[in-house]
Amino acid sequence: MASKKKDPAARRARESARRAAAAQRIGPRPVRPPRPRQPKTLYDLKPPGVFYQDWERPIGADDDVMSKIDAAFGTESGEATTMRLMLDYRRFYGPNIPLGAAGHLDLILENTNLAEAMGVTQTETRDSVHSLHAQGLLLIADDGCLWLTVPPGTPYSAPNGQWAFVEKKSDAPRELAAGD
Repeated sequence: MASKKKDPAARRARESARRAAAAQRIGPRPVRPPRPRQPKTLYDLKPPGVFYQDWERPIGADDDVMSKIDAAFGTESGEATTMRLMLDYRRFYGPNIPLGAAGHLDLILENTNLAEAMGVTQTETRDSVHSLHAQGLLLIADDGCLWLTVPPGTPYSAPNGQWAFVEKKSDAPRELAAGD
């Protein structure tokens, strides 16, 4: 007969009995809530089109980035203004910013009366539109028009996991249309 320490079946039985006794003393394990799904950023969704080819990623905390830019170029410089705008976009889009698309979206907002039509302030409209854009619910088509979209992988997306462009919300800004 094998000793107690070398018999694997006896060892498994002892371990099982120890776990059962501990479970009886302690009680059942608490049910853990499922981890919330991390929302996908616009960058993760890989939107199609020319406005979504170049992505900017400012590295560092907002204060650190701005202090470096201010020291190098000055507080009122064009570089500082651009960086403030990029850091503002970062609160909507996360670390990766579609700078061309976000700037174009601001042009669309400047050239439309969307805020008046909705009965809210210009700032609220801008925040809402950029938030929807960051979720992939609004996209800018290659011709510069703003479209209501359905991201791939959602119940109403186009077949084969493609983007669904549902409804045109705004034409291209006049500056872009005149430049073509």
